[in-house]
Amino acid sequence: MKKILIVISLLLLCSCSKREDYYVFSFDDISITPGYDTVEFMRLVFDVKADGTIKGKQHMEDVKVFFWDKYFGSIDIGNTRRKEADVDEAIVTRLELYLDNINYSVLKIGDVVLKESVKENCEMFGGEYIERNGYACAFGRKVKDRENVVILYGDILGADQDALSHLEIYVK
Repeated sequence: MKKILIVISLLLLCSCSKREDYYVFSFDDISITPGYDTVEFMRLVFDVKADGTIKGKQHMEDVKVFFWDKYFGSIDIGNTRRKEADVDEAIVTRLELYLDNINYSVLKIGDVVLKESVKENCEMFGGEYIERNGYACAFGRKVKDRENVVILYGDILGADQDALSHLEIYVK
C-alpha cells in the first residue's frame, strides 16, 4: 500500500509545472511568468488595477498594470478553481508590456538577454519573423497541454521599425 501511495505522490509531483517551464520575462531584478505567477505576486512590484473576487473558471481581460505610476501594460487573469476566489489568487495568463514606459538596463526572456532588434531576437529564439505593417517575431513551446507563446513587436511609429517596442507573452 505504501508503494502505491509513493508512486501516486511521485506522479502528482512530476505532473506539476514549474516556473522555469514557462517563458519568464525579466527586467533588471524583476521577473514575471504568465501561466504561473498570480496577481498577488505581481502586486509585490506593480500596481494592478483589479480588486474584489473572480468567479470560478472565469477570466478578466485587459487589466491595467502600472509601474512607478507609469502605464506599464495590461494582463489577463484567470481563476483556475471552480469556486469564486479573490483576484489576488488568479493566475496571470497574458502579459502585454510597453517597454518605452520603463527604465531598465537588461531585458531577458529566460536566461537570454534581449537585443534592441526584433529580427536579432527572432534569430536567437528560432522564431517566425513577420514583416506586415511593421515587424514582429513569434515563438513558443508547449507546457503540459497548453501553448506558451511570446510575440515581440517592433516600433511601427518609429524611424527604426525593427526596434523592440513591446512584447506579449501568453498561455492558452
